Formats: sequence, structure tokens, C-alpha cells
Amino acid sequence: MSSAIPHVIAYLTRPLAAVASPAAVKSAQLILNASLRASSATFTLTSMVPPTAIRAAAVGSAIPWASWFDALAGGRAGTILLFYGPGYLKVRIGEEQVTDVWSEETQGSVVPISRAKATSVPLLQQSTGARLRAVLLSARVRNLRRTQQEEEQVSVKTSVAQPKPIRVPTLFIDISDDEDSSDDESDCSSSLSYSTESLTSAASSPPASPASKLATLALPCAPPLLYRAPRPKATSAVRSPAVTMDCSNKQLTSYLYQGGVTRVMTGGVMLGARQALVASKRS
Repeated sequence: MSSAIPHVIAYLTRPLAAVASPAAVKSAQLILNASLRASSATFTLTSMVPPTAIRAAAVGSAIPWASWFDALAGGRAGTILLFYGPGYLKVRIGEEQVTDVWSEETQGSVVPISRAKATSVPLLQQSTGARLRAVLLSARVRNLRRTQQEEEQVSVKTSVAQPKPIRVPTLFIDISDDEDSSDDESDCSSSLSYSTESLTSAASSPPASPASKLATLALPCAPPLLYRAPRPKATSAVRSPAVTMDCSNKQLTSYLYQGGVTRVMTGGVMLGARQALVASKRS
């Protein structure tokens, strides 16, 4: 399927011969040839702002778009629907029926378009001035597209709602009176007592804002810790009396064996010098 872009350019620029100079028409054709890249598209043309590619051609060739649109519509309607694709180009002007401007099967039977007008001249076969104009016009088109993109980005940024500032809640400190303490904790509080002079002075002063309380009130300083030895605990258990053993009564144990009797004192066998002492007593 052949491309319909050359036929679209020929259809859009054909009525310009009555409202613009040939040089302006040629410039418009070059810009359209450089701008139209999609193989198929649908354009809704009105007397207001045209599509980007056609707008670039109107600005680059210095042809007012209102005059261009009047030449296309012929004063018959205020809207032109143009859609094309591979092998066809169709147009609907106002409420009229859709017209086949060009078709690969019929070769433009409704609106004849000569191949000389439909086919764009290759860039290498054009003159030096035409090539320079084409380069300048393509640069204009790129700048125009860049400007439109920047404007769209700016509009999107401005449309975004600005975030509201975050309010940090103020910290309030509840100062309680610790003067009333129980008597059971007197021993512990004596070693870890705090000075309440700053608190009493703050209580006697007129009321102030929470921020001034934070700035004026100073936390009391704790004295150094002192070591206290634990109290001795009373022993309720009574010591039992020591056990005494009576060693005055000596018992003898007799052992009978074959050949005689041996007597041994209870408590152990005497050895060594003790045996000599016993023998001397017996004698």
C-alpha cells in the first residue's frame, strides 16, 4: 500500500494558489512534508487553532490560517474532517457526505490529482535556496514543537495543587506538685531528695505561655548518691548447745580366735609408743 501523505499535502496546499504566492505555497509544502510522519491520522480542521503540523506550515510560510481554512472550506462549512491511511484519503466538509479524495483502487476518480502535484520533489533535485529554506523551516518546526511541549509542562505544573503547610503541635508539659509524699518512703527520699525551689517560684509567678514555661523552668539537679550499709537482721534462731562426749568410760571389745583372746579398746588400735606405755602400766 502506498503512502497517502503526498496526497494529503497536495489536498491541503492546492487551494492556496488563490490566496498566497507560489513561494509561500512551496514553503508550506516543504514544512508539511517534514512534519507529517504518521502513516495514518485524523484531523478536525476549524477556523481556530489547527493541528501542530498544519500550524507549523502556516507560521513558516506566513499564510494566515483563517485565509487558508476559508480557501479549503470554500465558505461552505466551519468544520472539515480529514482522515487518511495507507491507500486512501477521505474528507468530510461540514454535514456533507464523506468524499474519497484519493484511493489506491480508484486513483482519485472524485477529485483528480496529477502525479506531478501529488508527488513531492526529492530534496536532492531542488535548488540550493529551496534546500536552505527547507532546513530552516524544519528547524522552525522543531522549535515550535519544543515550545509547545514546554508550555504544556508549565500548564501541568501550575495546575497541580500546592501542598498545605504542615502544622507541628506544640508540646505541653504537665508539671505536678510532688510535695505530698508518704511517710513510708522517707528513708529512700532522704538520700535522693530534690530541690523544689524552682518549682515553687514558678507556681508563685503569673501564668505564662507553654513556650515561656519551657524556657524559664529548669529541672532540679540530683545530689550524688550515697552508699548506705544494710541494717543487720535479727536472728530468731537459737543456737543449739554443743554436743559433749564422755571419754572416761573405756569399753573393751573381746575378739575370740583360734589360740587365744585379744581385747581391743573401743576407739582404735594403739600403735607405737602408746603400746609401750600400756605395757609399763601392767607391770
